Amino acid sequence: MRTLMMISPCSFAPSLLPRLPSRPPAASKFIAPVCLALCAMSTDASSGGGGGGGGGGEQTVTERKTALRTTLRKKLGELDDEYIKAQSEAVAAKLFALPEYKAARGVACFVSMPKEFGTRKILEGICADGKALYLPRVESVKERTMSMLKAEGMSDVDSWPAGKWGIPEPPKDGPPRLEALDEESNLDLVVVPGLAFDRQRRRLGQGAGFYDRWLARGLALREAPASFSGGEGPLHLVGVTLDELMVDEVPTDDFDMLVSRVVSPGGVFPPA
Repeated sequence: MRTLMMISPCSFAPSLLPRLPSRPPAASKFIAPVCLALCAMSTDASSGGGGGGGGGGEQTVTERKTALRTTLRKKLGELDDEYIKAQSEAVAAKLFALPEYKAARGVACFVSMPKEFGTRKILEGICADGKALYLPRVESVKERTMSMLKAEGMSDVDSWPAGKWGIPEPPKDGPPRLEALDEESNLDLVVVPGLAFDRQRRRLGQGAGFYDRWLARGLALREAPASFSGGEGPLHLVGVTLDELMVDEVPTDDFDMLVSRVVSPGGVFPPA
């Protein structure tokens, strides 16, 4: 299971996190409720979010998310490994061509699991391009928190032990590592995983909320440049996915974030 992740008006491009229709127009009113909602979130399966109350009528947002996850996990399990690898490498090429990737000094990404979008080519490219690479480590399963720690190249990544879900992570008993949200970091772009995306840049995660919490913290720090000087502009969130995981509409709640772009083998949304 993928567990693994606002910004001042002057430092954050307005198009980066467009609000869903129900969101208030003022950014200052938007940031705090998002953080509170995300911190209070548990898994979608145990949440009553989305309204409706389960009275037998129209499905709630939570129920729609759960049903979509079930469908897509089954679809992923039926895909051939070589097909997934080929699609993932096609996405890597599109990602490397994005202007925000080319300009990025530091990139946060993730180490993929079997039967999901493969990130190996992306990780290798980030290192080959001389950019700082940050990768996740689960800090608390109970609190659903993670950090993004600096990797010192692919040989470093390949030496990491597997974490709780079988994903290689920086060892907790190893040397200290720079966190992507530390003041000294140079994070400009986050490659975001998702079980589904749509062309409106909505994202469906695995349901545990690790990325939601981490991203909310990172975007909130960009709202307070006095305490976080690692970034000098918008924090770009780029979703990467397979064509089979692009859907017509991802069900969302008010606290769900949009990514900046979605990259699939079939295209980039919105186009670069």
